[in-house]
Amino acid sequence: MSGATELSDLMVLAYTHQKKGELSKAIQAWNGLLNHQAADKALKANAHLSLGNLHQLQGNSDLAMESMSNAIKSNPNSSEAYFCLASMAQEKEDFDLAITYLESALALNDKDCGAFNNLGNCYDRLEKTEQAIEAYSQAVALDETYIAAIYNRGNAFLKLGKEALAYQDLSKSINLDTNFYQAYYNRATLLKRMGKIKQANADFSKAKSLAKKELEGFQEVKKR
Repeated sequence: MSGATELSDLMVLAYTHQKKGELSKAIQAWNGLLNHQAADKALKANAHLSLGNLHQLQGNSDLAMESMSNAIKSNPNSSEAYFCLASMAQEKEDFDLAITYLESALALNDKDCGAFNNLGNCYDRLEKTEQAIEAYSQAVALDETYIAAIYNRGNAFLKLGKEALAYQDLSKSINLDTNFYQAYYNRATLLKRMGKIKQANADFSKAKSLAKKELEGFQEVKKR
């Protein structure tokens, strides 16, 4: 069997185990690929990325970060690896480190609206609201229907007391998803602050109704 064929078999085996949720076997297959003499830098970077995701699924954050760092060593242009490292840093609430990783990811791929949204979230958690708004706006510029960034920017405007801009973004979030109860609730809070009590009560009622419906749906799924 040729080296190329062996590599192909290892990749198929690794992805098959991943698909079946057989994480330990998938890790074993990816490690086999890493140790294969025919594996080039691109394949090794992909293997490290996959291993990082698998270790993260197993709850082993140290090994996950080590794998993602190795992916960058194999391929310094891997924006995905930087993004994954940022996500892990966010989970640990190390937002300054997450920002560093996200900036590296965006330097390699400035069309990633998800990375801009996460960057905004990090700035928001650090109470750097203006910078958060700038990051969210860059995400929206890339995708004007990106509801997460629109909603997050609306909440950031709300923090700064920019009521008209907050209302605009929260209303757009609702227009994009009429079941978005969090947006109804936050818009209700804004309307109440603006003295529009009747409209605020209508939004509060809608938010409560939608939240109850979602909870009932979740409980129904759990029963099955």
